[in-house]
Amino acid sequence: MGLKIFVCVLLYVASLTLSVVFAKSESSDAYSWTRQSLPGLQVTHTAFLNQTLFRGQEESEVQGQVNTLCGIECQSSLPSMDHKEQERILGYETMYDNGTRTHTDISLQRMNKTSKARLTGSSTRARRKRQVYGADGRFVISDSHFITNYPFSAAVRLSTDCSGVLVSPKHVLTAAHCIHDGRDYLYSAKGLKVGVLQVKTKRTRRRGGRRRGGRRHEGKRDERERDVRPSVGGEENSGTADRGEEDKGGRKRSDVRKHGSGNKKVKRRRGSKRNRPDRIRRSVGPDQQPVFRWSHVKRTQIPQGWIHGKGSPNSASADYNYALLELKRPVSQRYMELGVAPASTPLSRIHFSGYDADKSQSEGLGDKAVIYRFCSVTEESEDLMYQQCDAQRGATGAGVYVRLLQDAGTTGRKGKWQRRVIGVFSGHQRVGTEGDEQRDFNVAVRITPPKYAQICHWIHGDPSLCKEV
Repeated sequence: MGLKIFVCVLLYVASLTLSVVFAKSESSDAYSWTRQSLPGLQVTHTAFLNQTLFRGQEESEVQGQVNTLCGIECQSSLPSMDHKEQERILGYETMYDNGTRTHTDISLQRMNKTSKARLTGSSTRARRKRQVYGADGRFVISDSHFITNYPFSAAVRLSTDCSGVLVSPKHVLTAAHCIHDGRDYLYSAKGLKVGVLQVKTKRTRRRGGRRRGGRRHEGKRDERERDVRPSVGGEENSGTADRGEEDKGGRKRSDVRKHGSGNKKVKRRRGSKRNRPDRIRRSVGPDQQPVFRWSHVKRTQIPQGWIHGKGSPNSASADYNYALLELKRPVSQRYMELGVAPASTPLSRIHFSGYDADKSQSEGLGDKAVIYRFCSVTEESEDLMYQQCDAQRGATGAGVYVRLLQDAGTTGRKGKWQRRVIGVFSGHQRVGTEGDEQRDFNVAVRITPPKYAQICHWIHGDPSLCKEV
């Protein structure tokens, strides 16, 4: 009887929650991705810079130094940022794998509103507090099936002991301080690599030389095809069974069957998993463990808003703590698309996955475990999200995403739920509040329409592909 009462109460609460959600979604665009126009971004000038010296300070060298940010109340008193300053900050620096650097100036069109001035930060000597608030709410994802499949497979690891997120087959979004301290690139960013978790599969190659009765080139081709075909029942298929016998007309009997006297042809469906020759079945056996596949970074790009200028030594801003890495070769992992959170919808819950060093080591899993967490946003500004998601060293640079309904267009049906990256986790900060008090937050940089236009330009290089999101 007690169980029935509990189930009834649970269903009642669920029905109330769904009714509230559907009421909001039907009356507004809340909980849905909305189309937003982007400011046009054009390159005006590019100049070569001196090669980097890789003299930036590593995070381990500045332990005990915590940035204090201007809080929500403080921001309201700051002057608005003019158009020229916005263009200067959205200029960017590019570093190639050989150390060559360039600086690019841009022009920004269709600015429909002015932005608040960027947050000013000052470094104060203080005890670095733990980045876990109360009970640890992180989830250790160690199963090889989950960590090598979306969405956890989009989380990547940097050779600088940071995290990142795949936003295209060749691009990774991460935090700028993972490779640059505001004045110079870190020494660990030299020869930067990105690791993607994939299941290590063992493929058995057939021994022996030329196939019996086959010609030279056909034998080599058939041997290559036989190597990638899946095995059935744990044993390797014979060459005849894989290729299918041929009839007198040269057609394969595996593709065409004859039934009755009518000689009716029945073709198998092309998309059938059973007949797909190049499908490799994933094994969940103990010998199939996830491993990191490392790819070298071809170039990195960071916004000018993060870099200290000669005339303004405190110009580095937490609002622009993000960077884009381009890989030399694309990866096969599914990536997570970028997005801009609707301005009319408060962020109720955010998610991100990374490689927290303490959690993996304490669980005895080494570095092959993805740490996932979600939490509510406590406060938010135009450029930052203040939250208390549990995180530790190694998680910085992870892609912060939300899950909203996709626009179904004119079909009249409700769209599907879609995850999009709306920010970058930048780590622990102290935030000033009213009465000169300070509160500890884990902070994430928010992707705004101008930032999205800049990152889109970095990925595509074509302004026509970056007109709206």
